[in-house]
Amino acid sequence: MSQGSMVRTSYGMRHSKPMAINVFRDQVAQAVTKTGIDELPLAGALTMSVTFVLARPKSAPKRRMWPEVKPDLDKLVRALCDALTQCGAWGDDAQLIHLNAVKRYVGTSDVLDVPGVVVDIGPVEVGTFV
Repeated sequence: MSQGSMVRTSYGMRHSKPMAINVFRDQVAQAVTKTGIDELPLAGALTMSVTFVLARPKSAPKRRMWPEVKPDLDKLVRALCDALTQCGAWGDDAQLIHLNAVKRYVGTSDVLDVPGVVVDIGPVEVGTFV
């Protein structure tokens, strides 16, 4: 679920896809709870590696290897970071100083056999990004 854009309504600003974003945030919160990590929120400088595995649209040509179409990778990352902030996994996504993100189609990655997200977050080791 990508973060989408904010749209102006007569009631103020809101997300263009509010229900889908809320479902995604709930799923992220459940996944964080299932990890069993007791030391939340994570503190200090963090690094994150994330793989978004997307369903291949039936209309996509077989020769298309990469999902170079919507949803935009930056909006997927933004939705994930906002969800991690909201559920208390970290204090703020400003703690993230290193990010590796990729989006793939199901069947082109050995990470997942179904659509989903694989996230690895950890502390930045001293001298790592010099």
